Amino acid sequence: MLPYGRGTIELNVPGRCPCQALAQKEFEAGGSAAEIVKEALRNPIGSPGLGELTKTAGKILIITNDNTRPMHSRVTIPAITGAFHFPEDRYEIAVLVATGLHRPMTKEEMQEQFGEELCRKYRIVNHSATDTESLVSFGKMSTGNELFLNRLVLESDLVIAEGFIEPHFFAGFSGGRKSILPGVAGASTILANHKPEHIASHKARQAVLEGNPLHGELVEAARMSGLAFILNAAYGKGKEIVKAFAGDPFEAHLEGCRFVEGMLSVDCEPADIVVTSNNGYPLDRNLYQAVKGIDTASKIVKEGGVIIMAARCEDGVGHGRFEELIRSSDTVRGLYEEMSKPPSEMDKWQVQMLARVLARNKVILVSGGVGRETAEGLFFAYADTMDDAMEMALADTGRCASVCVVPDGPVIIPKVCRA
Repeated sequence: MLPYGRGTIELNVPGRCPCQALAQKEFEAGGSAAEIVKEALRNPIGSPGLGELTKTAGKILIITNDNTRPMHSRVTIPAITGAFHFPEDRYEIAVLVATGLHRPMTKEEMQEQFGEELCRKYRIVNHSATDTESLVSFGKMSTGNELFLNRLVLESDLVIAEGFIEPHFFAGFSGGRKSILPGVAGASTILANHKPEHIASHKARQAVLEGNPLHGELVEAARMSGLAFILNAAYGKGKEIVKAFAGDPFEAHLEGCRFVEGMLSVDCEPADIVVTSNNGYPLDRNLYQAVKGIDTASKIVKEGGVIIMAARCEDGVGHGRFEELIRSSDTVRGLYEEMSKPPSEMDKWQVQMLARVLARNKVILVSGGVGRETAEGLFFAYADTMDDAMEMALADTGRCASVCVVPDGPVIIPKVCRA
């Protein structure tokens, strides 16, 4: 069974095929999510605790993720405010949703993520990267990229970010500094950070921070923003919180990244066929997000091999510009070459990452939310069922092809043993 939408999808691998399955290591949480989070807040890394930091603050901003991420905000936000020096009604608290260049969350989606009580209690604001009236310049970074951020960051006495840490296919890891850039940054700043030259770097990869050009700029942006404190969680197989890291935005995040890398790294052999998912809802809510799982699979599959991606995509392709860019070229090779050239454009990085894989491997999509005609128009092969997808893959690679199953898609860090 692989995660698929809000449920699972069944996979059958022929017995004649050598098969390996990659799964994240089991980790004993040692307490409830609330207990784990509160313990982290009581023992901040490299920083005074929130009790000390909130002694003189009046306006407090809490930055959080949007609903493309499996957030536990109903647990984490009350834990954060509960650690303040004074009762929370002594402060002016706003929650800023770090949408980056994603669409804004609807009121219904906010209710689902935050719950009725938090929606009633706090002012929850969608960041808009294109609303110039809501942005302010924090100056130019050392790269020359001008840092535009949401005005609420400047207007707050204390800025806190919550989130979680998982591998990220070109920023190394999520969490920490990503709450600022791209989370609450202006479109021009994000586009300059996500430019084709950065994406093409061999250091712009999953689980790589040192030398990663995107990461370096994200760190600089977070420092310039005045981000004072983070609470980042690590998730187990069921997307439950198993560990939390609080404190200094850089020290706490780095410690969290080391933990996550240890928990999610798995040794494996190259395979002719790699079967994966995008770890189910909410990460597989559209095809745009599913590129992350496809990229992980590409690290394992042999050149000329086949990737099978099971992604429910209840929101369809997602990101209209993503689809337009893919359709702008007649060939995969031409698409990759075009996406690798300046200038930076909205969603170009996602197409660049996808085209890099499609130029090397066939990708078969199994999806209830993206139909055959659409998938094939976007250079995917398409199968109605997982059994059909496996038959298609075996027809290309041989009846006794080696198979690697990666149920949790982009949250796994494959350590491939190549001859």
